[in-house]
Amino acid sequence: MTRAIRTTRMRTASMGAAILALCAGAALLGASCKAGPCRPGPDCPDPYAGTCPWICAEPVWDGTYAVEGFNNSGVVAVWVGRPSEAPDCTASNYFHMTDLYLEPKTIDRCPRCIIEPVRERRYESVILFNSGRCTDSNYTDALVAGEFVLPAGWDGSCASQRLDVVPAPEDVDFALGLEAIIPPCRLSRSLEDLDALWGKMFRVCRRTWPIDQYCDGLGTQCIPRMPPGFRECLEYRGDESLQACPRSHPELIRAHVGVDGCPACSFRFSGHGRTQSLTFYADEHCTEPIPSTDAWDDGGCYDMPPGASPRSVRATYTVESVGECHLDIDGEQEAELRPDGWVPFCCRPAA
Repeated sequence: MTRAIRTTRMRTASMGAAILALCAGAALLGASCKAGPCRPGPDCPDPYAGTCPWICAEPVWDGTYAVEGFNNSGVVAVWVGRPSEAPDCTASNYFHMTDLYLEPKTIDRCPRCIIEPVRERRYESVILFNSGRCTDSNYTDALVAGEFVLPAGWDGSCASQRLDVVPAPEDVDFALGLEAIIPPCRLSRSLEDLDALWGKMFRVCRRTWPIDQYCDGLGTQCIPRMPPGFRECLEYRGDESLQACPRSHPELIRAHVGVDGCPACSFRFSGHGRTQSLTFYADEHCTEPIPSTDAWDDGGCYDMPPGASPRSVRATYTVESVGECHLDIDGEQEAELRPDGWVPFCCRPAA
């Protein structure tokens, strides 16, 4: 629990620290800075805006106003097709978010629950900080110096693409490795049953750059390019019934959560033995290791020696024992089964 709180706190703090660092850069350059990089112009000549390593998804606007009920930074990648043909999100450089369903067939059964242990908790991001140490009581106030661009499901191989906050601090004092936040057991539904129950699956994948100041337009979001067969969508979260989608994402798709009347699936987990660690390097080819110190003894935070400037990083994952996942079925199947709920999305046309 302590680690989970620490990770969440650091994720929030890193974004705030990035804004502070960016504002400091704007002040040095004579530009104004209110909530991140401003648009290029005579009052904002700084060059650091628009350094997204992928693409900047456009904000949701209808003419000159934002559209109520949509989060401009909540862009997701969505695939629609037969459940048994659903692609893996990680293979497309995204993280799996949820599955929804379309075109109900004869709803005559509850899809079986499948459970399997998660072998490794891989790193999702590696952030570099200046002016602090891992063990400081106020380490969350440290300035973000930069971040490594990692693929989803990073296997730990040498990563050297690094984005720096401009102007970047000369030295890196410590580095934070954030794991993808996933449970120790993976719950899913039988694809055979889903094919029998639904004509289509709506697979939702997420991936946004954690330091979201790398796009110069207000409300834009840094995301990988849409993979083949995926489309850019936004989930509607308004209070009123959605009548029409904004012009930026004109296609309305409503998908079901699942089958209502089916018991919920949960799990119990016992035991595991796995570790992860990071090694930083002074060159871009992972050949000159930096003697950093694992300050938390769990692969989460590393103090750097004076004058360090990591240019690449590797991860090592060790699985000594996978642990056991025990499936629990909560409740009983009801006599009447029916499609459950609607979740509306507004999407751009498929490429």
